[in-house]
Amino acid sequence: MFFYIENIVLWLKSGKKRILNFENNKINVITGNSKTGKTAILEIFDYCFCGSESNISDEKIGKNVMWYGMKFHINDKTYTIARGEYKNKNELSKDYYFSSTGYVPELPTSTISEKELKNIIENEFSINSDVVFPFGGKQIKQGSKISFRYFLLFNILSGDIIAHSTDYFDKMHNIKYQEALHRIFDLALSITTIENISISGNIEKEEKKRRNLEKELEKINISVKNRDSNIRNIVKKAKENKIISSDINDINECIEQLNDIIKAGRIQETTSSDNDELKKLRFEKQTIEIQINKLKQFKNTLKKYKSNLKKESDALSPIQYILKEFSNRVPDNEYLQFLRNLSLELENIKIEIKTKYPFEYDVDSKIKELEKKRKSIQEKIEIIPDISDEALTDNQRYIILGELKSNLLPILSQNFDTKNTQEKIEAVEKYISYLESKYVDPTEKRKSMINALNDYIQIYLNNVSKALGEYGDYKSDFDYKTKALRLRKPRSVAPASITSSSDHLFMHLCMFLGMHHLIMNNKNPYIIPFLIIDQPSRPYFNNKESDYEEILNSLNNKNDWSKVQSIFRLLDYFMKNILEEEKCFQIILLEHVPTDTWNNCRYINLVDVFDGSKNALIPLDDI
Repeated sequence: MFFYIENIVLWLKSGKKRILNFENNKINVITGNSKTGKTAILEIFDYCFCGSESNISDEKIGKNVMWYGMKFHINDKTYTIARGEYKNKNELSKDYYFSSTGYVPELPTSTISEKELKNIIENEFSINSDVVFPFGGKQIKQGSKISFRYFLLFNILSGDIIAHSTDYFDKMHNIKYQEALHRIFDLALSITTIENISISGNIEKEEKKRRNLEKELEKINISVKNRDSNIRNIVKKAKENKIISSDINDINECIEQLNDIIKAGRIQETTSSDNDELKKLRFEKQTIEIQINKLKQFKNTLKKYKSNLKKESDALSPIQYILKEFSNRVPDNEYLQFLRNLSLELENIKIEIKTKYPFEYDVDSKIKELEKKRKSIQEKIEIIPDISDEALTDNQRYIILGELKSNLLPILSQNFDTKNTQEKIEAVEKYISYLESKYVDPTEKRKSMINALNDYIQIYLNNVSKALGEYGDYKSDFDYKTKALRLRKPRSVAPASITSSSDHLFMHLCMFLGMHHLIMNNKNPYIIPFLIIDQPSRPYFNNKESDYEEILNSLNNKNDWSKVQSIFRLLDYFMKNILEEEKCFQIILLEHVPTDTWNNCRYINLVDVFDGSKNALIPLDDI
């Protein structure tokens, strides 16, 4: 992806234009006194790119500016966008100017809606309707479109974040941006693709459809179960009142006989044999339940065995890491052989855990078969009558027949289509299987890409090893879960506990430089090759708003001054690496250090010095 800002333009209420010109493949420095509008450059960049909040100062900037604008190059196009002033921070302007040729007007007018402008920019970021969040959160809806603005998190190092001890990305106070970062990170580092995310989203959608169908089928099955239970109760009552023969055990035959009697309207004499059918069925059911319990006990024992194997696997898991990292440093062959034996044992345990033997499948199928048989026996037991010796008159039996008829006919008219729902479930499952065959699990690529990211970050950590002092030889250890950089002592597993804001500053810079280096080599279409950095020298002046003269007088602190110079040398080294690989990149650096700070740096372009007395973002003559 190609991108750089040619200039930032402010249309002032005095009628003048304030223009700041920038160069591509350079570190564009704006330096000078505090409270002269340097940080506003970052805010203007964010505001023009459709920001929903802004911290542009009202007093010196807001009340003097009519329009904020940028002329920039993206891919093979040149655009100019501008956004109108706003009255307060709760009502940002919806007035946008847009030129597809990069024309900078004398005074902009509203020519495009925010939605239309976003569509144009998102097209340049290769974002279309398929680029959606695969899963939702508290603020982000599943399936909602990913905005290009979320990818700008990779381009901004604000003053609030650049030396933060835990946060490495801007806007982390906003839950929506927190959630977005974790969802777009794999895209940004080319760990996964839009197509893969789309497949993942479709799998989730189909699985939701399957769950709904399964709930529907469950409701139908409950209705069927209730209907069958009611039918058995009717049959049992018919037998008990000698309306149908008590010797028939097949429920369908019982219903058929009862239907014939209802149609004929006449009750015939029934027979009842004194057999031990009930005892026989109960004994058979008990025998089956014993078999089921034994099979279930066996299954639980097997499960516990696999669980114990998993615990052993977890306990041995560090062995492979130790072998990989430290085997070449272990002189004792016996100790090394011991580690290899443990590693081999770990592999065997993993194979054993994954292996499913044929008898395991047989156990499940046997349990299902026995449960089905038990259910059939129970249904037969339920229709065996408890026949009273008390004789009923024909009138009584006809009254009972009438009751049975009024209960039976509505039940028999019920039609529950389980087959159709089951077929729908099978169709959805088939489609899910197809999608899963197309889906690429990013787990392995994520591991390799994080390893590569650590390698790129290490390039820049090595460059500032002196500035990092005691941590100079420590290794990059990017934490994927928190999206933050940690440093790890060589041959150590645990990350170091770092408290110095100076060290955190260099860690932030190295992480972002290494990340962009990797992103460009991956030719990622979503991240622009651009960084805007606000006052990285902040930790060396106790975060005070020092003025330009005070900075000049602080040259006596050689250690801190050397670290400030290391910042510029690090950025210069990054530009050298990028240009040697025939790539393009632009950095805008907002500072308040003197111009001799970057002596011997090849890629610095001094944009302006805001001394505050005559020159500032808004010149004094125009205030």
